[in-house]
Amino acid sequence: MQGLSFLKWVIIKGVITVNNKDQILGLLGKNIEFSLSPKIHNYLSNVMGLNYHYFIFDIENSTDLKKAIEAMRVLKIQGVNVTIPYKKDVMQNLDRIDQNVKKLGAVNTIKNEEGQLVGYNTDVDGFDELAYNKGVNFAHKTVSLIGAGGAAAAVVYYLAKTDLKKLYLINRTIGRAEQLKTDFLQDIAQIEVIELSGNRLSTAIDHSDIIINSTPLGLQDRYEQISPIKADLIKEKHTVIDLVYKPRITKLLQDSKDQDARIISGIEMLIYQAVKSFEIWTGALVEYDLVKELINNL
Repeated sequence: MQGLSFLKWVIIKGVITVNNKDQILGLLGKNIEFSLSPKIHNYLSNVMGLNYHYFIFDIENSTDLKKAIEAMRVLKIQGVNVTIPYKKDVMQNLDRIDQNVKKLGAVNTIKNEEGQLVGYNTDVDGFDELAYNKGVNFAHKTVSLIGAGGAAAAVVYYLAKTDLKKLYLINRTIGRAEQLKTDFLQDIAQIEVIELSGNRLSTAIDHSDIIINSTPLGLQDRYEQISPIKADLIKEKHTVIDLVYKPRITKLLQDSKDQDARIISGIEMLIYQAVKSFEIWTGALVEYDLVKELINNL
């Protein structure tokens, strides 16, 4: 393995054998064959000497989702992540949820505790670590958040604790953004809902210090050539965070870079939320050196 990091070796080999002493982890979602989650979790398990193996379970519909959750109990699957489009639907199939989930209304991590399925949301932890490590200060700032799904809710949950000046919730459908506003109106002094295609969009972006994209627009192999906003709306003063992590430089980030704005990829949020999930399932603490290895090489 000379000249090749252990992570790269694990990714290239991609071979896993499972015996009856090993624990199964996985990802529940739809059209998720390109997810990076197996690489993250299988790397952590290998390098930490743990007997966990992470697989993708592509779920076609909500009926199959219910069956998959029941299978966790029957097959004693230790834990799973949940992604689009099931973060909200899965909640009704769980035995307990933690406090973050009660506020967010979305689950991205499930742990099997001796047949009791407990729902968590580690997206907040992921965004918290991203903001901390990149030195993004939200206090007294104005933010434009594009999207109103589960990831957006996690971002708003975090922003509610930062003494934010104002939040623009920007979404294609007003109803979902209005619901998100209602959920957090007591926590953030000023929230304004803006339609993504509306005439107030340019004003919101112009008044903002920080722009965050939580939609899948820009995602490799699906929306790669699409940005949620036009390039000419972005200015040098902006910090632009794209939660899309593949590719690392999305069209939005490239447009922002061309305007000399500061850009931040969502790869760190992905990795930190994954690390938190791994710690919940295994009870083991992931050292920062391993996190850094993932950030640099994934």
